[in-house]
Amino acid sequence: MVKLSTPRPVKAVVTGPSRNLDTVYQNTTGRPKIIIVAVDLARNATVNDYAYAIAYSDANNPPTTEIVSAKLLALPTGNQERGVSSIVFCVPHTYYYKVSSFVGGTSIVGLISWKEVEL
Repeated sequence: MVKLSTPRPVKAVVTGPSRNLDTVYQNTTGRPKIIIVAVDLARNATVNDYAYAIAYSDANNPPTTEIVSAKLLALPTGNQERGVSSIVFCVPHTYYYKVSSFVGGTSIVGLISWKEVEL
């Protein structure tokens, strides 16, 4: 029989740290974190423009494992679109994480808010 250690109480500390897109961060809290990022995606009325926000996390610096994304895809017709999307993902202790922006043409990806919940 395996004896398990006493579980730690959940702290659920919510913070709104100063964060930027396209920057690598590391979870050094000793606990897993849930990251909640709201982004503004705008694709202009140009053929094949696109706007992506992609979250990456793993044990490497920089992280390369895609976890979740929000995308306005490139279309063969020039339709302008804009939307707000949330990206939510979990980061284990010691792992690195980032949310990267990718745009085509004059599209934009803007950071609205970034929250972190320490479990």
